[in-house]
Amino acid sequence: MTHYSLKPLHVDLRLSRLLAALLGGVGLGACLVLALMPLPLWLVLPFCLAGVLATLHVMACDVLLRLPASIIALEVTAKGELRCATRAGEWHAATVLGSSTVTPWLTVLNLKLEDRRFARHVVLTPDRVAAEDFRRLRVWLKWGSPSA
Repeated sequence: MTHYSLKPLHVDLRLSRLLAALLGGVGLGACLVLALMPLPLWLVLPFCLAGVLATLHVMACDVLLRLPASIIALEVTAKGELRCATRAGEWHAATVLGSSTVTPWLTVLNLKLEDRRFARHVVLTPDRVAAEDFRRLRVWLKWGSPSA
């Protein structure tokens, strides 16, 4: 039995400069660590290239929201069900996994989409969503979601 009353909530995701800077810094840092290791260049270059390509893919999908699989919106229905929209225009029912993290400055949603095999991750920062929507979503995640 839940005691949390919920009005429907629709959250549109937008570009986050903070998230872009963090991911870019991590990708660059990983390449720097590889370059400083006492390994032959023929071994460092493929790993560094793989790291750069992975960073670019994550940036395109999760920060710039340019790929068809990018999650561009979240919606919580009046019944407390979570749905997410992709750039391809599809809506998917989702379940919030218990491994999600909710804080005022960074929220990491680990979602299990009902028609997908693997979990999807949505990283929310204060500059990525409207302030009131971010607050309402965090309250729902803490107190109203089934995983709470």
